[in-house]
Amino acid sequence: MKEKRLHLSKSSIAPVGVASPKMHALLAVGLATAAVLLCLSPPVEAAQRQPVYINKCCRVGEYYDDTQQLCVAGGIAKWVPKVFLPAKNQIYTDVGNAPVHMKFLENKRPEGCKVTAYTTDQILLMGNGSLFLSQKHTLVSSPEYCVDEKVALVCARDNGMDSLQAPEKTSSVWRCCGPNLAYDRLNQTCAKLDQTHVSYGAKIVTSAHVDLSFGFPACKEHVIAGNFKPENLREDTGSVTIDSGKILASNEYCLEQALDGKAVYVFTCREHVQPISVPVENTDVRFALYAAGLLVSVIFLGATLATGYLVTSQHHVLHWRCQTHYVACLLIGDLFLAIVQLSGETITGPACTMIGKSLLLFLAVRYLCFLSS
Repeated sequence: MKEKRLHLSKSSIAPVGVASPKMHALLAVGLATAAVLLCLSPPVEAAQRQPVYINKCCRVGEYYDDTQQLCVAGGIAKWVPKVFLPAKNQIYTDVGNAPVHMKFLENKRPEGCKVTAYTTDQILLMGNGSLFLSQKHTLVSSPEYCVDEKVALVCARDNGMDSLQAPEKTSSVWRCCGPNLAYDRLNQTCAKLDQTHVSYGAKIVTSAHVDLSFGFPACKEHVIAGNFKPENLREDTGSVTIDSGKILASNEYCLEQALDGKAVYVFTCREHVQPISVPVENTDVRFALYAAGLLVSVIFLGATLATGYLVTSQHHVLHWRCQTHYVACLLIGDLFLAIVQLSGETITGPACTMIGKSLLLFLAVRYLCFLSS
C-alpha cells in the first residue's frame, strides 16, 4: 500500500495531558467492563464456596520464562496475579495470594490452540476463575489460559469483539480507549457511547490482517498528531504515517474516534511529534547578498592568512600567532555560514547538526583568540 504524506501544521498538534489520570480512567472502565462480562458468566455461590480450578503454567517453586518459553526454578511464594472479587467490588487484599476457594492445577497449560503471552500487569483474575485481558477488554474462561508469576498464556481465539481476530495476523494496532468508547476532546477523557450513538459498535480498522488491542502508548504526555486516514496505515507492519510525513511504529501510537463521530484521532507521545517549522521562501534578494558577502569575506580572510605566512619575520611574535588563529577561525566560521545560507533547508539530519556545532566551535574559539591578542 502506498503511503500518502500530508503536511501537519503546528496548530494541529493538540496536547492531551499526562497519562496517569487517563490510565486510571481506563482501569476503571476496564473493571466495569469486566464486571458486566462477569455477570454473563455462570455464577459461583459464595455461601457454598465452590472451588474454582485455575491452571498454573509451571509447578510450585517454578516460573514461566517467556524468553526461553520453558519453566525455570526459582518461583516466589506470593506469585498469584491480582484477583478481583465482584461481590465485594474490590481487589483481593492479600496481594500475591489467592482466595481460599481458588485451587491451582500445577504444570497445566491450555491445549489445542496457539497461545499468546501477556504480562501480569495486563491481566486480572476474576473471582469465578475467568481471566480479564485489559489489552483486549474481554474475559477468558479457565480452560483457555494458565497463569504464572510473570506471565499468562492465553489461547488466541476469536472473542467476537472489536479485536478482529483472524487466522493470521501480520501486525497489531492499538485503540486508545476501548470498545464502544470515544475520545471527548473538550473534557480530554474517554467517554462511553450510548447504543443510539452513531459510532456505537463502529470499527476503526477493518483489515483482517490487523490485530486490534486497547490502550495508550506508554509515555508521560500524549498529543493528537492529526486525523487517521486508512490509506496511511501499513497493514504489514502496523505503522502509520501522520500528516507531517513522520512514520510511527505500532507501539508509538493509538487510534480513537472522536465523540462526534466525524474523525478518528492519532494519539502519540509528545516526544514523537515536534512542531514543523514554516518554510521560508528563499526569493528575497537579501539572502543572495548575505551569501555573496560571506564568500567575499572568506576570500579576503584567506588572502590575509597567505600574506601573514609570507612575512616570515613575524612568525616568532606571539601577537602574530594569535592573530593568525583568529583569522583562521573566522574564515572557517564564515565559510560554514555561507554554506548554510546557500543550502537553505536542503541540509538535514547529521550534516545539519555537524555544521551547527562547527559554527559554534570556531566562532567561540575566534572570540578567545581575539581576547588573547
